[in-house]
Amino acid sequence: MTMISEYISYPFIQRALIASVMVGILCPFIGNFVVLRRMSFFSDAISHSAFAGIAVGALLGIDLSMSSILMAVIISFVIAFLSERTSLSHDTVIGVAFSGSIASGMLIMGMMKGYRADLFSYLFGDILAITQRDLYIILSVAILAIVTMLVFFKSFLQITFNRELARVEGINVRLFEYLLFFIIAIVVTVSLKIVGIILVTSLIIVPAAAAKNVASNMRQLFSFSSLFGVLSGIAGLAGSVYLDTASGPTIVMISIGIFILTLFRGRAV
Repeated sequence: MTMISEYISYPFIQRALIASVMVGILCPFIGNFVVLRRMSFFSDAISHSAFAGIAVGALLGIDLSMSSILMAVIISFVIAFLSERTSLSHDTVIGVAFSGSIASGMLIMGMMKGYRADLFSYLFGDILAITQRDLYIILSVAILAIVTMLVFFKSFLQITFNRELARVEGINVRLFEYLLFFIIAIVVTVSLKIVGIILVTSLIIVPAAAAKNVASNMRQLFSFSSLFGVLSGIAGLAGSVYLDTASGPTIVMISIGIFILTLFRGRAV
């Protein structure tokens, strides 16, 4: 007990704990729509487009958070536009964007000289390196994203399950498609410092998938997913501190463990 209170007294642990709770709620909440729409590959493409944005920011000497967010939003809109205006399948467009983003990011990184330690906090995640500014950004994004999703919850659900029926009922499908893609892009990007580019999709998908195993209605789906996300974040943070392991992979492995438990529970029910 004394050891726990000792760790909690450190400001960087406090910031990490707050960040893990906020992202634990935010990512799975948005992740429910990703899972329901079978868009997991999309969130992966967005995280890697953020990698290209980080590379551009590092090369030009501008704020990495802002450059990654801008690039992620641009790529998400490009994916939405090409999916709508061309005969290519959604997966094909995402695959092209994914490949182009990671390749351009690697090329730009190769142009840089010297070692940039700050870049690795985005690549692999380092929740203990979260700053006060990062917390304000995550909190702002969480409030805006969740409030927007709740206000237009019915519309988002309708375009998720039946786009044609939603269009007949007078819903601006294109607007809500772009809005959803925008929100996913922002959420993915602000979560990078928690688990990194490589694993951020897991934080969005796995708690939502675990909730889907046990939820019997939409209310339970969104409640359980955020609960599982928070548990993963807190337990993963504690595990990484006590075991001296990387925070991102530890959080994701806890999340995977919860998913496995709910998988058996879902089958039992």
